[in-house]
Amino acid sequence: MRSRQVKSRKRRCPVVVTIIIAILLIIIICGALFFTQINNAMRSATGKDTPADTVVKNELVKKIEASKTGNAQTDAAIDKAATTLKQTKMSTIMKAAKNQNQASALLDKTTDLTAAQSKAATTVVFHNAAYSKLRTAIADGNWVAAYNQYKTLSTNGNFSTLEGELN
Repeated sequence: MRSRQVKSRKRRCPVVVTIIIAILLIIIICGALFFTQINNAMRSATGKDTPADTVVKNELVKKIEASKTGNAQTDAAIDKAATTLKQTKMSTIMKAAKNQNQASALLDKTTDLTAAQSKAATTVVFHNAAYSKLRTAIADGNWVAAYNQYKTLSTNGNFSTLEGELN
């Protein structure tokens, strides 16, 4: 009897799969590290809100709508604010975070605040150091940093202070 010799094949499949997984991991890590820059580049290139912008807006709208009181007049104003936020481009909001006059004009246009209240609100936000990190994060389109600053300002009472200064 003749013994059959089977030629052993090198298995290329594990090497190829390993290379593909490594490339995917590198892409994911780079995407995470450069998310803000990629997101801002997409917004600049298309002129439209990015999917990340939409997610941020939806979360803000949820927070706004959660503050409904049951009072018809107050709830109507809250609904209007939520609708206005959905319709405002994130690039417009980012520009307003860089310039006090643009922020005041945006508040005038999109809220029921009077011109004096809009000016007062932007004066507080632009001249109080407690809000500078939040403004910078919004102006840069860095939503993770903006969220972290929001949490900090919420827990230390700065937002309540701002509301008190406007009333």
